[in-house]
Amino acid sequence: MPEPEPAGKDLARLALANWKAAAKQTSATGATKPRKKRRAQYGDSRDPVGLGSVIDRIGEENEWQVGVKGGSLTDQWATLCPELVGHVEPAGLDPATGRLDLRPGHHTAATQLRILGPQLVTRLQQKGVPVRTIRVLRVAPLTTAVPAVPDAPAPQPQAPIKTRDDACRGYQDVLDALLESKPERPATEIQQRIQAAAHAQTEALRAKRENPDEHRDAVWFVNDLEAKAAAEREQTRQAAIRRARDQKAGHGPDLPTVFQRTA
Repeated sequence: MPEPEPAGKDLARLALANWKAAAKQTSATGATKPRKKRRAQYGDSRDPVGLGSVIDRIGEENEWQVGVKGGSLTDQWATLCPELVGHVEPAGLDPATGRLDLRPGHHTAATQLRILGPQLVTRLQQKGVPVRTIRVLRVAPLTTAVPAVPDAPAPQPQAPIKTRDDACRGYQDVLDALLESKPERPATEIQQRIQAAAHAQTEALRAKRENPDEHRDAVWFVNDLEAKAAAEREQTRQAAIRRARDQKAGHGPDLPTVFQRTA
């Protein structure tokens, strides 16, 4: 006759015996329990911490890989070094040694890389790229295309500036009516004082101004002297012109030359 299947307490005892046997077999094979992750202690939680430090701690505790991988460096080159796009391109990154190979497209870019290499390393490290050194390769044509610069939008025609003179006739009539019916505001006390001071200053200047009818004799005498001097200059000029004409025609007296006067 077949043995009856265990039930009730017998079934529970059988399950417990199977579990103990499996536990012994597991301990014999050397399997260990998974070790819990240990949270790093960074002092008291009340200490002020920057946002960058918090992000770094979270990455360390969760074992996240922060930074740019070697395979994606080419794709992110335009974001990391936008000023070098079209002049320099990354040729390879060795994660073991941290050496970044850069290929310049012309000799000017190669010279700049040799001079500013340490600064470029520092900037890439700040952006998460595991770079320690830079090796400048020989100048060669670049394989990456320079991103096209979007064309500037065409200037839109500007609408003419409208003034009150360009408004419709009804608007101008209403505006004129409003200006005519606008009540005049009385001057304030300060405005009255300013007007009185300006009027007093004007009267003082007029009181100290010389009479235009005085000292006319001196003015006339000066005018006569200027007129006489001008007449004498004109007579001298006319006489010089007549003498030159007579000499040219052969009727005038011969003037002594320089040698004759010194003889």
